[in-house]
Amino acid sequence: NAFGVRANTQLAVDAGIPIGETRAIKTNAYMETAIADVYAVGDCAETTHFITHKPICPQLGTVAVRQGKTAGTNIGGVNSQFTGVLASTVTKLFDIEAGSTGISETVAVKNQIGIVVSTVNSKTKAGYYPSAKPLRIKLVVKKETEHLIGAQIVGGEEVTQRINALSFAIQKQMTVRDLAKADTAYAPPMCETWEPMVLAAEMALMKLR
Repeated sequence: NAFGVRANTQLAVDAGIPIGETRAIKTNAYMETAIADVYAVGDCAETTHFITHKPICPQLGTVAVRQGKTAGTNIGGVNSQFTGVLASTVTKLFDIEAGSTGISETVAVKNQIGIVVSTVNSKTKAGYYPSAKPLRIKLVVKKETEHLIGAQIVGGEEVTQRINALSFAIQKQMTVRDLAKADTAYAPPMCETWEPMVLAAEMALMKLR
């Protein structure tokens, strides 16, 4: 990740390539700049956020790889589009894992999106297991349509794949009502009976009522 780092776009500026709102190089869905046959990808390139539909420069390795594949495919003569990002991230600090996908409550308010927020505290395993670690999940739901538009998770383990699952849910336009009905697995050494993401969805539904 590249938090606090500004994209070095001097080469593009010198070449007369327009810079976007994020101060990164402006690109279209083909990762092409305003100059025909000139492409930009990675930490210096702007793209579009799935939820806000506004320009974003996430500066993530996962995004750079996908953008590079799109640009390379187009350069090779096969039509390919980069459809945007949720800017899904995970990190670890000592024994704490943290992750996010979609937009936060703050970003939703800034973009004047009516939301409902739900937060649950759970465990990574059945509570009676001595190695069970805490897990806190927050969901951001668009009030008007009940679609899931963001999530943040902090816990002792098992954060990455839950963030990935919620990212898939957002991309497939799953509603929180759908998530509350999710068919999930259970085994005491690995998870709680009630999947915490499902519990968070149930709580969001209660607020929506």
